[in-house]
Amino acid sequence: MNSRFFTFIFRTDACKGEINCSSRGIVSDRNRLYWEDFKNLYLPVPDQREQDQIVSFIDMETRRIDQTIFSGRREIDLLREYRTRLISDVVTGKLDVRGVELPAIDEAETIEDINIDEDTEAEDMIESEEVANADE
Repeated sequence: MNSRFFTFIFRTDACKGEINCSSRGIVSDRNRLYWEDFKNLYLPVPDQREQDQIVSFIDMETRRIDQTIFSGRREIDLLREYRTRLISDVVTGKLDVRGVELPAIDEAETIEDINIDEDTEAEDMIESEEVANADE
């Protein structure tokens, strides 16, 4: 048995629903799942080879997604650095912008509409999962 496979299975909505149906208690957030009920849960249990393949696939896709997130964050950091440097060069006079014509900007594309300093909900979720994965 691949314990990581079951870690993934127990995190699925289907498994959580099955556990919730088999749990007992006064209120749903204080339910208990007794051993006898746990033993009777219907869970997919493929052979060892397939479990290992599933875990490998999830790991590979997770690495790919993490790399994409890392690359995106790195690009954002570089753009922020470039913006800061550009502003600094203009303010200190290292870059002369007199006579430069600005292109027309659509109303929806103004920088005021984009708040690049706030973390998004997705970033918060990713960071919380990174912390959870570090604990494992």
